[in-house]
Amino acid sequence: MTQEVKITIHGLQAQGNGEPVEVVTVGQMEMQDGVCRITYDEVVEEEENGLVQVVKNQLVVGSSQIEVIKKGQAASHMVFIPDQTTFTYYSTPIGELEVSIHTNRIEKVDQDKGFFLKMEYDLEMNQTFISSCSVNVTVENVAAPM
Repeated sequence: MTQEVKITIHGLQAQGNGEPVEVVTVGQMEMQDGVCRITYDEVVEEEENGLVQVVKNQLVVGSSQIEVIKKGQAASHMVFIPDQTTFTYYSTPIGELEVSIHTNRIEKVDQDKGFFLKMEYDLEMNQTFISSCSVNVTVENVAAPM
């Protein structure tokens, strides 16, 4: 069963400018075999000619891990497992970056119309510490099941 959902992603890096990032979008959620798959598009850049670059995203929420899969101009497959470090490559138009993610905490709270996720992790790129990060994701059903 596929449902239309509103996705709010709020992220903060402890290093750097410390500016919070927020994305609010609509996507599709499907539950299958205890795994929740949410797909949504994210506009990452608007060019001078008015065209936009879109990244296709998939958020996979399982019982013991979370995956974030991005396809498009900025591609990656990040896996978050509590108390573990995972590795991936972040593809950009100018090359690939090696990324390691040490997940400190994942919390999932079911709510009336969806759920709330909190992820805390340390991020390294090319073996250099970048930041401690916190990401909150709220997923809310907005339509009747299809």
